[in-house]
Amino acid sequence: MALDARLKGNIFALYLVQGLNYLVSLVTFPFLARTLGADGFGVQSYAFAVVQYGVLLTDFGFNLSATREVAIARGDTAAIARVFWRTNVAKAMLMLVSITSLGVAIGTVPDWHEHAPVFWLSLLYVVSSVFFPIWYFQGLELMRAASLLTVAGRVVVLGALLLMVRGPDDVAIAVVLQALPAFVAGAYWWITGHGAPRPAWVAPTKADIGQSLKAGWPLFLSALSTNLYTTSTAVLLGWFASPAQVGYFAAANKLTYTVQGLIGPLVQATYPRIAQLASHDKPAAVALIGKAFKMQGAAGLGLTLVLMLGAPWIVPLLLGKGMLASVETLIWLAPVVLLGALSYVYGLQSLLPFGDERYYSKVLVVAGVLNVGLLLLLLPGRGAVAAAQIVVAVEVFILAAFWWRARVHLKKAA
Repeated sequence: MALDARLKGNIFALYLVQGLNYLVSLVTFPFLARTLGADGFGVQSYAFAVVQYGVLLTDFGFNLSATREVAIARGDTAAIARVFWRTNVAKAMLMLVSITSLGVAIGTVPDWHEHAPVFWLSLLYVVSSVFFPIWYFQGLELMRAASLLTVAGRVVVLGALLLMVRGPDDVAIAVVLQALPAFVAGAYWWITGHGAPRPAWVAPTKADIGQSLKAGWPLFLSALSTNLYTTSTAVLLGWFASPAQVGYFAAANKLTYTVQGLIGPLVQATYPRIAQLASHDKPAAVALIGKAFKMQGAAGLGLTLVLMLGAPWIVPLLLGKGMLASVETLIWLAPVVLLGALSYVYGLQSLLPFGDERYYSKVLVVAGVLNVGLLLLLLPGRGAVAAAQIVVAVEVFILAAFWWRARVHLKKAA
């Protein structure tokens, strides 16, 4: 199956915008790692990891469930408006629960209370996850517009970041300025409607909100489980090791997932199309999944080798000599790029479009429990490198489990 002109254009535009996004990241991330130092960067990363629990609850799997609903309803403006507003109201309610719960925790957990200003300001990420409905753009296959708005927001605050963050004492300022781009992008879209039409207001009922929560629930569980083997790694490392070790791991992890993000446009562009095809033309969906495997596999392998072989030069060049301890951690984490690229193919792009959310969720639940168990067992007395080794082991398990089930669906649908 050949990629049609619209899908090719979407992928190209996403990569163009992603390239601009990476130029901004190549300035901000190394700048913060150098300016804040290992300890300051570690505190910022620790707070960010903790607050992701609130972002996770607020998103509640809507970034996949609502995206799929919008993709299927494309062309029916009334149906899209109902999905849009019941999803946004549900997210706003969950945001209030998230902020309240995290606020109580910040006041009671000693390590968090010690850096309370940084943790409190990091809650801005929770609010911004509601303010800019990127899932809506993705469902309409208008990610180029959403990405452009996000990049524009980041560019607007970049100058302030470079001027106002001067040393390790400016962690709180760095947190606020990094959370602002989504606000800027969201405000611009709500005011102008640029890039995607704003749906007409449709007051959601309790049943409507319940429907959104029900649709997002299995995907929320899978996201929660994913959190247990991604974000929770930094949280647990913060309990067992120094802020500097968290900083070393966070720096290597950021580099790894920044590189893995180069594969993101392929996933974002093909997932809505695969979901749409799976509902009425399964062989075409399988063919597109095959294309995704080839593209993402090749990209993942190449990027993994670049990170593994280039780590001794990449780390000091981008992060400075103060972060040299991140080199070994980065080498261990590099395979995550390839493993993640293939896991997307067999999980997000295969199991979900063919309606196997329960198995998808179960795999990630097991992976999350496995990761936390391994961290609790193997991490005490060790540091960033051990955390990286555990992450890779869990990623191997996830890929194998997704492939085992996806092959059955793909064979039936071909």
